[in-house]
Amino acid sequence: MASAVRPQVLLSLALLRELYNKVNYYKSMIDRNVRQYNEYKEKISRIMPEKIRSVDKEIEMLNTLGSHLNSMALFLEGVILRLETLVTAGNVVVAALALKNVVKILRQNLRGVPPILAVLVDKLDELSNNITREIQLSGGAHGSVKMLSPEASKIVEEAKKVAGIK
Repeated sequence: MASAVRPQVLLSLALLRELYNKVNYYKSMIDRNVRQYNEYKEKISRIMPEKIRSVDKEIEMLNTLGSHLNSMALFLEGVILRLETLVTAGNVVVAALALKNVVKILRQNLRGVPPILAVLVDKLDELSNNITREIQLSGGAHGSVKMLSPEASKIVEEAKKVAGIK
């Protein structure tokens, strides 16, 4: 069973890494935009002081999105490290179950993010559903799946705590 699920879990890890890289890319773009808005604000402060309020509002929105993406990146980093460790140690079923919880948490935290991130989470969801279905269909795995789920939940909870995600 684990040998049939392992390639799919590895593909899921690759998608998680891609999601992590995209989140970091968008974080860097937001940081760059905040710097540019701050420079713009300094330049227009004497010329058009009435525009400062709208620029401040935009900076505040970008900072909020940036902090959200930062916590997402921390969460993904922690999860990826733990899942890689599980796969390397041969605990593919636990990694697959943890992946299902990770996708659920990512779905809950998709507000205001670029659409490509939602697409990657959708792909991860589809893949984790396939993995879960394959684990359940394999003979005698149902009992072991239920026993391993607290361990999978622990992995996700630790990553949530580090990232500050609720």
